Amino acid sequence: MQMSSRLFDAELRTVAQSMASMNNAQLNTIDASNADLAVQQWNAEKLILRTTNTPESAISPFKEGYSDQNFNAQRWRVYASQNNTADKWVFVAQPLNTRFELTEQMMIAAMTPLFFSIPFLAVAIFLLVTYGLAPLRELTKQLAGRKEHDFSTITLSRTPQELVPAVETLNRLLSRLQSAYEREKQFASHAAHELRTPLSVLKVNLHNLQQIADSSQEDIHQLQLDTDRMIHVVNQILLLSRTNPELVKEDFEYCDPYAIAQDVISDIYPKIDEKNQNIELNGCSFNFKANRFALYTLLQNVIANANKYAPLSGDLSVDISYEQNTLRIIVEDSGTGMPQADIVLATQRFFRGQQHTNSKIEGSGLGLSIVEQIVRMHSGNMTLSKSAMGGLRVEIELCSQ
Repeated sequence: MQMSSRLFDAELRTVAQSMASMNNAQLNTIDASNADLAVQQWNAEKLILRTTNTPESAISPFKEGYSDQNFNAQRWRVYASQNNTADKWVFVAQPLNTRFELTEQMMIAAMTPLFFSIPFLAVAIFLLVTYGLAPLRELTKQLAGRKEHDFSTITLSRTPQELVPAVETLNRLLSRLQSAYEREKQFASHAAHELRTPLSVLKVNLHNLQQIADSSQEDIHQLQLDTDRMIHVVNQILLLSRTNPELVKEDFEYCDPYAIAQDVISDIYPKIDEKNQNIELNGCSFNFKANRFALYTLLQNVIANANKYAPLSGDLSVDISYEQNTLRIIVEDSGTGMPQADIVLATQRFFRGQQHTNSKIEGSGLGLSIVEQIVRMHSGNMTLSKSAMGGLRVEIELCSQ
């Protein structure tokens, strides 16, 4: 707006200076064919030239420069110019509303091409940004779609210079993760061999030693119990490692939880029979997608716990059901149960309730921790509560994968 005003002012000044050099002796009236311009020329304060759109009085004070004046029912921008040698004054005026209209037309004329070009510019910018961000979206898609055990190198179809350091850093990180993953697998495998073998040999040697007549039977028996407890702890720790979600989820398959429960009961039945306990299995066969080893480990832990803490001639109950894509397992016993304070901490590793701290019941405090890990792996939940039979009620729900 200011720029256009300066241009119009310069135009008025040019016209005024041009007319100041004209010589007129008598009054002349010029028809105002251009209503957007008004002119007066004075000689010694005598009007000698005017356009018909001006009055016969001066339209501006006799003072050189610009001013805003009112005449002919309008507001005008006036420039007064004096020719000092001839004592002449020239007033050139232009309506302010005309200026505003012309300025608006100029702005519209200047902006119209821009308005029409905006959609094309927006499309061009969108295409450029889309093209520029394509490698980043490809990188995001590759990372989001990777499986837990996939540590292969990231390769993009087009890698901008700005993204090269990030891709190289990610590839180095994946390489280190793969090395750590392989070391963990090797450790679990070596630990299984290195720990189980000497413990098994130790148990055999203790059995042979017990056959020697002059050996102390009580001491040998206690050593056997300690060895069995050590073997149980080692087995539970190895199970905890083998039920790691990242290692197990890749081996999901359709299996029959009811048949697996039958196998578990069959495997631990000698211990159940040793305590003269009664066990009841309710349910029917059906297909459920899960990790067979993990499901066997879960059932083995909860049923073995029920057998361990139920009294002689006690009762055990196992219910297996399936509805609305959910596997429900309920295991109850007629033991003494677990205090509410212990139930809150029962799934912590190596935790054993106060009532079992000084008891002769063997345990490592890892069983329910392993069960909870398997439950999480199957997107389920586990609830511990008081059983109607008097002991502990373990209710597990696993979602179909």
